[in-house]
Parts: sequence; structure tokens; C-alpha cells
Amino acid sequence: MIRLIIMLGCFLGILFLCYLLVGMEGRVIMTLPGTIVQTSLLGSFLIFLASFFTLLFIIWLIKKVLSITSGSRNWLGALSKKQRTQDFYQSINAMLMNEHEQARKLIDKTTDGDFQGTNFLIAAELARRSGDSEQAQAYLIQAMDYPICEPLALMKQAGLCIHNKQYDEAMNLLSAVEGNIRKTRTFVVLKLRILEGLNDWEQIQSYAKENKKLLEDDYFVWAQQWTVGEFSAIASKHGANALKLHWQELSRAQRKDQANQIAYLQLLIDQGLSAEAEKELIEVASKQHSEKYWGLFKQLNHPNPALAIKFIEQEIKKSPQNAALYSVLAHLAYNMHDFELANKAIVKALELKDNVTDKALLAAILEKRHEFEQANVVYRGLLQ
Repeated sequence: MIRLIIMLGCFLGILFLCYLLVGMEGRVIMTLPGTIVQTSLLGSFLIFLASFFTLLFIIWLIKKVLSITSGSRNWLGALSKKQRTQDFYQSINAMLMNEHEQARKLIDKTTDGDFQGTNFLIAAELARRSGDSEQAQAYLIQAMDYPICEPLALMKQAGLCIHNKQYDEAMNLLSAVEGNIRKTRTFVVLKLRILEGLNDWEQIQSYAKENKKLLEDDYFVWAQQWTVGEFSAIASKHGANALKLHWQELSRAQRKDQANQIAYLQLLIDQGLSAEAEKELIEVASKQHSEKYWGLFKQLNHPNPALAIKFIEQEIKKSPQNAALYSVLAHLAYNMHDFELANKAIVKALELKDNVTDKALLAAILEKRHEFEQANVVYRGLLQ
């Protein structure tokens, strides 16, 4: 609409100027090789306009010829632009339908179009999914020519570097990212993955805490990882006693942190201190009721985990329809070779909720009770 108004204004302006020149007296004399041309003011103005538009046409024609000879599809004009737009959207549809090869063929046809670099990002992702990291890198470099796509292109390149275990290069790329995208969950997780590759657990701890809200449930996963990394180093170098001493030296807030608790208790069990882990586990589980502790209870493997069994039985009385509690009880009983109790508990767990892991435990219990035929039935069900 704006272009139409401008063109109409220019046209009316030319007409008005022509009208003014009609009433003016005077002549313009032009000396050309071999001749002299005389014309009125209006005639000279029209000659100027004709020459100007002829020059524009010649420039346009030269550009089109160069475009055709260089292999560009722009010479088709509006038709070509429409086709590239269709190819762009069809490539997205094909990608969403997991038809990656078709999507790549379509997106490759859009490289001459103006999609603000988004087409190059899509092409890079398709190349990455096809295992062509080199081509993906080339597309991402092209996408960086567009300011709107540059931050995401840098992040994608960092992701490729992580895949190739080039963590220093990945960090350099990520450091170049600017703008609000740095405050997104995707950016935060990507940086944590790089720090993980660099084994910089101290920085992981600091950065994860800064972005706890963005990470949501993933914060617990990262918190557990940095704690495991720190505690494992102590246990491997100095043993279980040093680990217990380090735990006692932590602040109360650190000992109340669930991720720290789980990491510490897991290492106690791994170090063969199942009985000591049992007491600590019951203490923390009684204060913070969470299913995250059930996996640790299942791993207790000393001869008589009576305290743990008593605690789980009390929890069952509070929540008699909780299948997970019966599963924990079954594992505890199995580990202490009380196969009668283990059988009762696992059957009840499966009545409340079907679970592949619990079925596998049922088969193992039946085998221990020499009920081989029933055990085989359960095993066959698992295979199906």
C-alpha cells in the first residue's frame, strides 16, 4: 500500500512538472557526434526520463542474466519465491513426520530464499539427525549471517562440539552467545553439559544453584551429579571413614539437601556399609517422605535389615494402596533370603500396579522357592 502511494505521488509529480514545462519558453541544444539536436524544455525532460528508465531496465536485465548463468532460481521472480516458500513449509511438515530425507531435499531448495536464516537452522538440524555433522556445521555458519539466528546457531554448534567431546571449543562458542537466550532453560542445560564434560563440578554446583528455577526437576539431577562427583573423589582416595567424616563436617542445610543425602547413602552402600546406611536412610526418610529413597532401601543387602523392614511396614499401614512400598519390602526380604515374605509382598505390589521390574523379582523369588514352572511362566511373559 505504501509503495502504491509513493508510485502514485511520483507519477503525479512528473505530470505536474510536465504541465509546468509546457508553458515555459526556451530550448535545449544538445551537441552529439555528427549532429546537433534542438528540443523544447518538455522534450528534453522526456528524453531524460526515457534515458533514466532505459538505464534501470538495462541494469535489471544484466542482473537477471548473471543470476541465470550463476544457477540462481531468482530469475523466476514471484513464481520462484512462492515455490521456495512452499518448499520451506513442506520441509517443516516432512521433518515433523520424521521423513528426514524428503525434508532435506526440500530445505535445500530454499537456500536462495529470504527466511532470515531459519531455513539454514532447519537444514543444519536435519543434517545432524542424518549424521552429517560437517554439513550441519556449514549450515550453522551460514545461519550466523542473520542476527536473529546467530545466538541459536552458536548454541547448536556448541552442541555439535559436545557430541565430538570438544568441550573447550563448545564453551568458547557458548560464551559468544548474547541476549535473552542466555536466560533460557536450553542454554543453562547446554552449559551444564559442557561443564560436566570439563569435570568442573564446583562450577556446575554454582551455576545450577543460580538457575534452580529454570532447571525445575532437573536441578535435583544435577545436584546429585555434582555431589556424587565430590563424594566419590573422597571415597576413592580416602575411603568410607573419610566420607563419613566429610558428611559430618557439612552444614546442617547441606545435610538436609535431598540430593546430598541420596549421594552419600548410595556411596555408603557401594562401600559395603549397608548396615550404617540403613540407620541414616531411615532417619532421613522419616523426616522427608519421598519416593526417591525407595531405590536405596531396595539396595540394602546386610543379613538382617530389621529396622528398614519395620519402617517400610509402618509406611504400608499409612498408605496400604502404595505399590512402591510393597515392592521395597519385597526387595528387602529377598536380599535377606526371606523368600516367603518377599513373595507375599511382590504379589501384592503387582496386584496394585503392573511393573516389569517387580515381575522380574517375582520370577527370581519363585526360582529361589524351587517353583520353576511358575517362574518360567513369568519369564516367558517378560520376553513377550
